[in-house]
Amino acid sequence: MTVSTQQSDSRASGSVAPETPDAPATPSRKPDRKRGRRRSGGRRHLASAAVLAAAGAAVLAGAAVLGHGYISRDVLGPKAVTEDYLAALASGDQAAAHALLPATDALVPRDPEIFAAAGEKITGFEILGQDIREDTAVVQALVDQGGERKTVEFRLGKAGPRAVIFTQWQLGPSAARTVDVEFPAGTEEIRINGTRYPLPSDRTSAQLLLLPGSYLVEGPRERYLSYGPGTQVLVEPGMAGGPAPVKLHPAAKGELLPAVEAQADAYLAACLARQEAAPAACPNEAYASVGPERIRNVQWTLERAPQYRVAGTPELGMTVYATGGKARARYQEDTTGAGRWESRSDLVNINFGAEIEPEGDVLGLDFRPDPLH
Repeated sequence: MTVSTQQSDSRASGSVAPETPDAPATPSRKPDRKRGRRRSGGRRHLASAAVLAAAGAAVLAGAAVLGHGYISRDVLGPKAVTEDYLAALASGDQAAAHALLPATDALVPRDPEIFAAAGEKITGFEILGQDIREDTAVVQALVDQGGERKTVEFRLGKAGPRAVIFTQWQLGPSAARTVDVEFPAGTEEIRINGTRYPLPSDRTSAQLLLLPGSYLVEGPRERYLSYGPGTQVLVEPGMAGGPAPVKLHPAAKGELLPAVEAQADAYLAACLARQEAAPAACPNEAYASVGPERIRNVQWTLERAPQYRVAGTPELGMTVYATGGKARARYQEDTTGAGRWESRSDLVNINFGAEIEPEGDVLGLDFRPDPLH
């Protein structure tokens, strides 16, 4: 009861009692009106921002579309690929030019010396325009080659996506050219602009992919065979058809026959130096009718030298024939086997031959007696 009386006294004396947290204050109408106005203004601002955002998105989308079209058409399109290719050729960058060409089964000479020595290369250009139609495109350019300026059309095709959203364009095969080269079986190399270029084994022809320019294609340089002065090949982009085939036909040089005769003379001299009536693998054979154990003191002398003749061609095969020679054999023979040695003298024909297989500076000759003479 005492506590209750003290509380009543304090209220009566005018002291303020602490406010209870659970008792909310009653809001007035004036703040409600102000708060209502603020909410209405926020909705208007949000609506304006949404309109501006939509407009900005539309502008950005339009710019993106325009940017994609520009990049696809002009930055990464057919015109740009053609320009990169011609620029690589004009600057002598052979590797960059080859990287822009389509894949091929032809042989691709990549020796820098070959392209560096080429004549009538592209020295300048100007892109005139491009025509894109679905999966193909044609780029027109003015090209400076061989002291002349001419209009060239480069054809390109789509080659799949690039950077996910763009189209990759590939130059067609007419940007460079292939030349057919024919050569004899067993030819190991040819020369292009003076540089040796190896050939695949077991082939008699090959295709060479050449960049625009002029090239001298020659056969191998050999001591006993000649392939002629070589063939000049001109490659132009967009040229009608292609370069004419190069046919390498070897012919015997003037020093072949003397070299063959020298080896033939050495072979015959070695056979005549053997003190046998019938030395193996030799054309000199006496008429003795008994075995070698009953023949002695054999001496051979050349009575008349053979005549040499080379037949055939390097491509089909060449053979040297030695005919008309005469050699004399002098010896003693025991015809009865009783030790009664009698002197004999035989004049025999000398005929032999060999296939001629020149390989570089080596002339391989394997002489054998000719049984037909």
